[in-house]
Amino acid sequence: MLSIKKIKNINLYNLFILVFLISSCSSMNVTEEVVYDGGIRTVEASMQEDTELDYETKAIFTNATVYFEFDKFNLNSKSLQTLKSAVSAMKDNQSIRITIAGHADERGTREYNLALGQRRADAVKDYFVLSGIDKNRISVKSYGEERPASFGSDEVSYSKNRRAEIN
Repeated sequence: MLSIKKIKNINLYNLFILVFLISSCSSMNVTEEVVYDGGIRTVEASMQEDTELDYETKAIFTNATVYFEFDKFNLNSKSLQTLKSAVSAMKDNQSIRITIAGHADERGTREYNLALGQRRADAVKDYFVLSGIDKNRISVKSYGEERPASFGSDEVSYSKNRRAEIN
């Protein structure tokens, strides 16, 4: 009876070691991305169906806003959807020129926020250029924290201020 208990303990021990080794050798990385939505809309556009645009005589105004996570300047999937529409509009009309203005929330120094706003605007510009838009049609500037879209010191306000505006 003593030898049977030893064998069961050894089997449980070996099973535990096997499970541990398999789980530690796993190469799967799990990441979680949490973005505060807060009801922010990135693009809203409408057009009457019976309206024809004459691109030669009418001004075309396109604007969009891309939002970023705290202290980040990388584009997320929601941002890419917004930018695809803007790229399509620019490809349809070669006369469109845009300005991308980078912004940051009030946290951080003025200099840091200006640099972060610049990196955000440059990330959006890089997407346009990689999508085939001539870089000479795009100008970039940073306002840092100087032109908030929302005043307040809470996460809802901060999330609205972490943006790049395309005009």
